[in-house]
Amino acid sequence: MKAFLDGTASFLAALATVAICGLPSWFTYKAIEANAAPWWAWFSVAALCAVGLLMTFAFLGKAIKGVAPSRDRKRR
Repeated sequence: MKAFLDGTASFLAALATVAICGLPSWFTYKAIEANAAPWWAWFSVAALCAVGLLMTFAFLGKAIKGVAPSRDRKRR
């Protein structure tokens, strides 16, 4: 049961990461499209997407293994 709850917490952390990194990236992209943001805002979009992808895949890997988001390995 602990592994299931820890995996669920990791899955929710992955969803939160998508929202926290994805939404600002999307709105920055839309601002660049509308010429409301300068061209160098692409760097922030790329950085947020890279960090978001890394963290999302890390949390999804933990979710599959049943590891809590704040732990390195399973509980005993």
